[in-house]
Amino acid sequence: MPNSSLPMYKLSVVSGGKVALPRIHNRSATRKSVSCLTQDGSAYIVPFNNQFKVYSIDTRQCIKTLKFANNDILTSILDEPSVEVVHIEPIIDDEMDKIRVYTNTAKVVILKYKGKLATEIKTWSLNITGELFAVLGDGKKLLTVQKTGNSYRYDLYENVEEKEEESEVKHLETFENVLLSTWSNNNNYLALVYLNQETKKHVLIKSMVDNSSVQNFPVPSTTSSTTINSHFVTALALDNDGQQLAIGFASGVINLINLPDLSHRLLKWHIDSVLSLGFTNDNAYLLSGGWEKVLSFWQLATNMQHFLPRLNGVVLECLPVSDKYYSLVLQFAENNTNSDYQITLLNATDLSSILAINGPFPVFDTITNDVEQPISTVNSKSSVSSSNMLQSKKKQKRKLLKRKKHDFTAPLSVHPSTKHLYLPHVSSLQSYDLYKNEQVSYQYVTSSVNNAAGKVRLELTIQDPVVQDVKFTLDGFWMITYEVEYPPEGLLSSKELSHVLKFWKLDDNKEWELKTKVLNPHGNNVPVTNITTAPNSINSSQGCLTADNNGGLKYWKFDSKQNNWCLNRLLLPNYNHFSNSVQLAWSLDGSLIFHAFEDKLSTIEFSEFKLLEDENELPIERTLDTPIQALTLVNDSTLIISTKTSLHSFNLLTQSTISSFDIYPYVNGVYKPGHFARLLACDANTGRIALAINQQAAGTDGNPTLQHKANILIFNSDLTEKLGSFEHNEYISSLVWNYAADFIFMDIQSRLGIVSTTTSSEMVDESNNDQAFESLHPDSFSEKLQELTRKKGLANTDAEDGVDEDIDLEFINGNLSQNKTINMNSFTSLFENIDNVQMNTLFDRVMKIIT
Repeated sequence: MPNSSLPMYKLSVVSGGKVALPRIHNRSATRKSVSCLTQDGSAYIVPFNNQFKVYSIDTRQCIKTLKFANNDILTSILDEPSVEVVHIEPIIDDEMDKIRVYTNTAKVVILKYKGKLATEIKTWSLNITGELFAVLGDGKKLLTVQKTGNSYRYDLYENVEEKEEESEVKHLETFENVLLSTWSNNNNYLALVYLNQETKKHVLIKSMVDNSSVQNFPVPSTTSSTTINSHFVTALALDNDGQQLAIGFASGVINLINLPDLSHRLLKWHIDSVLSLGFTNDNAYLLSGGWEKVLSFWQLATNMQHFLPRLNGVVLECLPVSDKYYSLVLQFAENNTNSDYQITLLNATDLSSILAINGPFPVFDTITNDVEQPISTVNSKSSVSSSNMLQSKKKQKRKLLKRKKHDFTAPLSVHPSTKHLYLPHVSSLQSYDLYKNEQVSYQYVTSSVNNAAGKVRLELTIQDPVVQDVKFTLDGFWMITYEVEYPPEGLLSSKELSHVLKFWKLDDNKEWELKTKVLNPHGNNVPVTNITTAPNSINSSQGCLTADNNGGLKYWKFDSKQNNWCLNRLLLPNYNHFSNSVQLAWSLDGSLIFHAFEDKLSTIEFSEFKLLEDENELPIERTLDTPIQALTLVNDSTLIISTKTSLHSFNLLTQSTISSFDIYPYVNGVYKPGHFARLLACDANTGRIALAINQQAAGTDGNPTLQHKANILIFNSDLTEKLGSFEHNEYISSLVWNYAADFIFMDIQSRLGIVSTTTSSEMVDESNNDQAFESLHPDSFSEKLQELTRKKGLANTDAEDGVDEDIDLEFINGNLSQNKTINMNSFTSLFENIDNVQMNTLFDRVMKIIT
């Protein structure tokens, strides 16, 4: 049992998450996303897989989060992997602060996005069969979907009457063998592409206002070619009047059909599959997007074309939001281990980006189950061809179930000064702020095709350079990245990889500027297996060690005279075999380096940069049971060693083992060599150790499933006492220390959490951020005042514990407070004469004190 005198740790999932695209796994759906513009047009609400996020369009920031875990009702309805939000709409009333949410499980929730989440939540169920797919016709029509073989069955219901517990609905019609669907922006018209009894593709246009079928006709052919790409429909769009229909094909051709007379014309520009189509609300323009990472505007009256190039990702959806904005769904398809999406809100006037909405972008070592690749003319790691689209998902699931190693770990680093999280994302680097719950930057750090333009057709088979690791010096001024460059396939040199070590400096614009680039730092075709930055005692931490897979070791340092990074010392390879199980640890005084290679642990004197020897001039080595997976030095006296079978704490002074744990069932055969180090973290201030253990969940029949669960264990510095044990309902991919008092973890769903003794309430509860939404209410003035003093007191306490002191005070009536010291004595004069003082006067006095 934990010692009661020690601080208690708490686990909270507080940030991160993925943008929720409820229809992304339904190949018949052309509309992927769900979002909502508030009634007054000031905010944009987007669902994530763990919360609703409310963005201010004026300030371009997230001003409110409605976390599912903070409310029992939302937890029971939404906090399940299979539950998706399929529709959000604002409720038109005088308060202008309520939204109605529909889920695919036929649940309806009414909640306020202002104020406390715990108040005024109403919910009921819809009496329908199947999975709710869309809400049309001003909320009066409900569309459900069921997969039947290679096509889908749609059922249309009418919402007759809403009740508190269950709504009365009426079944109207069933649509069989549906291949593709869309609806107009005003939700008044529905368009379906289906197979008739002769297995020929037809188009059905149906009105959602009077339930009448407007038109039913065969899909027009775009070419005389018989190839599958020229007939495979990939995108649909219908205008608000039900007069124009746009059909996109895998060949890149767009067929624009005038519905009254069925005349059509072809729009040709895309050279790969058309992935998204959308009419503007005035029906004057057609928007299209695809693999080119370009948003194309087709002016229908004049056939003129305009472009918005160099978007961040493949365009999966392009739709207008009211008359002022365009909403784009972008996918970063370069990452084939995970589906990374971003919603971009554009100003319709000048096409400037207003919002970029996304979560963390981890790159795992094993492809995850929910990866959905866009359709292309070729089949590659980042795409799926139209010919094997229906089989790829089944093959992927069978492969994952048969796979014995489920290594879903991902690299994650913390900047020592800013506390931002850095995630290598293929050829880029993402910086994410855990506390603000938003992306800070997304910077390309390698030379690749995707940096300048999108890849199409056979270009998709070209593999971009991949950033494998990122480290920071302890002063935060320098960043070290390691990347691998891949030559084109089909050449004699295709297996000759290039390994690149780069050193970056933070410039005045808070962007990383490349200063030194080292090509193949350990020789041709020799990878860098581990990077460790120097302690403060060595060149003010402006140095690092790199190790290779044959026992070689090199020390790099920043030379102020040459204003460059240089190789200072090296240790030649001394093993006759290769291994990726390489770990490094560096003592705080810089005198000793601990080098683990396979199952051997050796000690290196830094001054001489050679192996420590005994009196017989033989290297002092310690052999363990299995290859070493993680190595951590605690307090310069205890070495934490993790192998494939056990976890040891080793006393360097007495040269004896203090304690050991058997972790064989959770490590052996699960992680790739060295990757278990991503799940072991040490608090350098207290010496405490955090360890994440992942387990594959078994089904009811005892067979393995694709679900996982995890435990985080907290130990003291020598592993003799367990300080905490926590369960998490998902696979934990990374566990790091944030250079303060917290351990930060990221799970396979991109959610970010903390394990800490100093977790503040505002990290978990979103109600403290409401000041950015609304002015202080007189009834809650005293509560807000007490809250302000509590926060300042908490900040002072954290500063004593080593937490960053630069934490700003929370928003007060929408404005940031000045850097003015506030304590309990600041408000003493305020209460000396408070009798009969009006609330407005009292508020003015407070503002004079704090500003």
